[in-house]
Amino acid sequence: MRAVAMLLLLLFMCFARTSRATEIDGKWGMGIAVGSLFSSGAEASLIRGKNAGTAWIADFAVNVVRDDRNAVTHYHPPYYSDTTIVGKVAYEFISVETGPRLRRFTRPASSFSPYCDVFAHFVDMVRRQTYVDRTSREAQIGGKVGFAIGAEYFSTRWPVSVGAHTDVATFSALSVSSKSNDLSGSFDASGTILTGSLVLRPILQVRVYF
Repeated sequence: MRAVAMLLLLLFMCFARTSRATEIDGKWGMGIAVGSLFSSGAEASLIRGKNAGTAWIADFAVNVVRDDRNAVTHYHPPYYSDTTIVGKVAYEFISVETGPRLRRFTRPASSFSPYCDVFAHFVDMVRRQTYVDRTSREAQIGGKVGFAIGAEYFSTRWPVSVGAHTDVATFSALSVSSKSNDLSGSFDASGTILTGSLVLRPILQVRVYF
């Protein structure tokens, strides 16, 4: 993602002009996350300037993890019979979060402006695990709403900006189901997870307006 962000930055630097926060009025933009203190993944935003101090934003974030290995387990007397089991150790995690965001700038006429956001996102997550003779799967689907703050610096020469951003408060409601199987039997569970939290998850975004 950092390489993509740098490529976008270099492309739009070819079109030099004065850029201020007021230029979001009626403009389109794109933001790409280039750094996070705690995690990494594909994260992008499509921006539409409603007026000088307000923007509608469509967020999209995806995270994929895949770990697949061959495994051999040996059981020895006296606690177990002398047995060797050959199988796989696998882990897969996929999460998608997408939805709208409304941003209000506090100093829209300045090249440096703090802002605040409210957002509502759809959340979908699946986690699968296999360990030789044991398998498990967990799925979560639902929604999340929240409040965020940030500050954006608009270049005075190029149509780009750099934003420091963090969610502050979130509330989520997720429907969850889990299932596991091994040689002794199976386990199934389902229900609802309600979560409210105060968070600080700072990221940096490079944003381009056109």
